[in-house]
Amino acid sequence: MFEKWFNERWFLRIVAVLLAIMLYLMVAGSNTTGKSDAASLLPIAGQGSTKFDVPVTVNYDETQWVAYNIPKTIETTVKGPSSSLTMLRLVKDFGLSIDLTGLDPGYHRVRLTANGFGKDVEVTPKQETIEVFLDKKVTKEVPVQVALLNKNKIAEGYVVGEAQPTRQTVSVTGGAEKLQAITAIQVPIDVTGRAETFTESFNVKATDANGNAISATYDPEQLEVTVPVYKESKTVPINVETKDAVKKGYKVVKIVPVTTEARLYGTKEELSRIGSVSTEAVSLKGLTKTVDRTVKLIEPDNVTAMEPTSVTVSIVVEKENAKATTETVEDRAEKTISGVTVTLNGFDESKYTIDYEQTIDLVVRGSEADLASIDATDIKAVIDVTGLKEGTHGLPISYQTSKAFDVLRPDNMDITLKAVPGHRSKPIKSTL
Repeated sequence: MFEKWFNERWFLRIVAVLLAIMLYLMVAGSNTTGKSDAASLLPIAGQGSTKFDVPVTVNYDETQWVAYNIPKTIETTVKGPSSSLTMLRLVKDFGLSIDLTGLDPGYHRVRLTANGFGKDVEVTPKQETIEVFLDKKVTKEVPVQVALLNKNKIAEGYVVGEAQPTRQTVSVTGGAEKLQAITAIQVPIDVTGRAETFTESFNVKATDANGNAISATYDPEQLEVTVPVYKESKTVPINVETKDAVKKGYKVVKIVPVTTEARLYGTKEELSRIGSVSTEAVSLKGLTKTVDRTVKLIEPDNVTAMEPTSVTVSIVVEKENAKATTETVEDRAEKTISGVTVTLNGFDESKYTIDYEQTIDLVVRGSEADLASIDATDIKAVIDVTGLKEGTHGLPISYQTSKAFDVLRPDNMDITLKAVPGHRSKPIKSTL
């Protein structure tokens, strides 16, 4: 029961008044020529002065208006009987208030009103009036803009992708005039030295043109931003180098690598200088029949990695005077087919958006007769994205066709997955 009383304001006020009376009686009743040790520690009866940091409250319709330039507290001097000052120190049931009811939008100088100090004290705030700016309360959606800083200082051989905030917009509530200065929520992120995808959290805030924080409420109050970081890469065609000669009376019909492209990793500047890669020289010495040879690729200077590092090469050899009973490789030609549609398998559009080339150009090889009748509708290019997470991925392309020809290139394609807000997955390293 006593605990409940101590939590009641009226009970504290009664206790404070009783203490003040008791203190006054003890001092007033003490010997004028000498005071007891206890009495000497108590306030002397009479007048006194003290200062308080007094909280400021505002009376207005907060659902319709927003008030600016209102201090949380104002230093206030209070003079009066020592007993009253003692009670004020104990209870602190006082404040300063301003009334904005009925005022129009704009600046107003409003007088402060003292409350709860008692009639026997003189209250003097450090300032008697304050200038208030009253504005109509509004809510607007503001886009989130992520600024990636020091992109040129990212880890060697890596590239930074497009930043992905958990929300593309933020609901900002505040004064209509103040919110006019907000065109975007700016989120700066430093990517210096980064070598893998990362996520950071930020407290949402907006600033004006001078960089000053704008007082408003934000929904959400925090944002997470995921920044994809992956290796800089490029695909280039493979050239097969040869040495020596086949056995006399035989000829080389064709030399074709099973894999026609290689992926190189390195800086953007270095990759831009490389147009192709070559194999180590394949020996044709003494060949009399078609063979497959595995040969290493020569890695260009200044790249950080290469995939694959070796390829299988098919070397087709025939007798020079052989009479073909069926179509020979010499009868086969190459053709470029444009506008082949790329189909995705395993793509969940409820969780991700995807960026990729929806149509591609192919280089195919077949008989001239077959190639003459082939167009983009005869080929289906398929990429499987099942189970992939956010980031950029280099994926193989599989081809489906009912006609007799081979697709030489491209072998793979870069695709970028971005999480739909609300379905963000745990950041992972790129599979590049």
